[in-house]
Amino acid sequence: MPLRQIVRFGGGPHVDRLRAELRSWLDENLPGEFRRTAANPDYLPRDSHDRAVQFCQALHQRGWFVPHWPVEFGGGGLGVVEQVVIREELAYAGAPMVNTNGVNMLAPVLFRYGTREQQEEHLPKIASSERMWAQGYSEPEAGSDLAALRMTARRDGDDYILDGQKTWTSNGVLADWIFVLARTSPLGDKRQAGISFFLVDLDTPGITRRPIRSMTGYPTFAEEFFDGVRVPAANLVGGEGEGWQVAKALLVAERSNVTRAAQAQRYLDELVDWCRDQRGTSHDPLADPVTRLALARAVERVEVGRALSYRVAHQQAAGQLDPALPSLSKLYHSELTAELRELGSTILGPAGALLPEDPDALLHGHFSEGLLLSLLHTIGGGTSEIQRDLISTAGLGLPR
Repeated sequence: MPLRQIVRFGGGPHVDRLRAELRSWLDENLPGEFRRTAANPDYLPRDSHDRAVQFCQALHQRGWFVPHWPVEFGGGGLGVVEQVVIREELAYAGAPMVNTNGVNMLAPVLFRYGTREQQEEHLPKIASSERMWAQGYSEPEAGSDLAALRMTARRDGDDYILDGQKTWTSNGVLADWIFVLARTSPLGDKRQAGISFFLVDLDTPGITRRPIRSMTGYPTFAEEFFDGVRVPAANLVGGEGEGWQVAKALLVAERSNVTRAAQAQRYLDELVDWCRDQRGTSHDPLADPVTRLALARAVERVEVGRALSYRVAHQQAAGQLDPALPSLSKLYHSELTAELRELGSTILGPAGALLPEDPDALLHGHFSEGLLLSLLHTIGGGTSEIQRDLISTAGLGLPR
């Protein structure tokens, strides 16, 4: 199916040249297995993940993996317009972007709060895909209510000793390191106080890791048990007790991902092209006015999402980000992606429910597998309910 390449953000000769160069490079270097899916390779089997790492390392050699980072830390030294253009093209093409926890979440925090030593140790390894990261926030009794966490960290000389459990850990199976929140002082009147942010090597003695299998059949998540784990005090990010501030900055970075709009456009284009291919057959979706109306609404929703993503990018570039906008973008795109995948599965019919490994699956099982993964996106990074709460308080000024 002839997917249409998008031209939206930026402009000018240098941006046009960048798009053309990147598209040409992708034509020659993007493996076919990734052209068929926009699924996050952090949630794929080990062999696919390893091939995705190799692709990202080749992308890094061109300066396109983290194009907006300073060159000294492995970046391309480019501006926000170039960053958005590159991310948009990669997302639409289905290019696998590994280590999203390290690139999109931890790195912005290290740039803002990390020591020079922490930046020099971790950022180049994130840029080169040498060090994979997991997010250690959720606990058995602390998910969306993150301030209820129970993991403790007590100072012992030049180390902190961590005890507790993390669960539903994103990329927990494949990661080498994990960033965690732990309580360094007892729970007080303000629950967010006394929480600190640590970087932990998952090979440290005292850590037990167990995979958690998701609905797709892959061990998408993991849980970790910390039993007297010694972590150097040098691995504390920000000051002791300042972890909540660091964590909030990390979540803002996570919720400001500008690739979601391009991924949504990819889903929509795949679906519309398939529908057009069915014209004149016994199963012609476009002969049904209800289906045509649903697709028209999807076009409208995707365009709104694209405008929202660009607004986030422009405000980030200007250093004037509306505090509610990242939550609005996260909420909108999480639900838009789920809507598109559900629409696709419905239009494709019974075969649209088949997973990729089934030879009769339509569109490589893209929509069926994506529908399962979309449930994850309405929970990870803060549930949709939490986003609505943040929008109402930070954006509209409503009382809690």
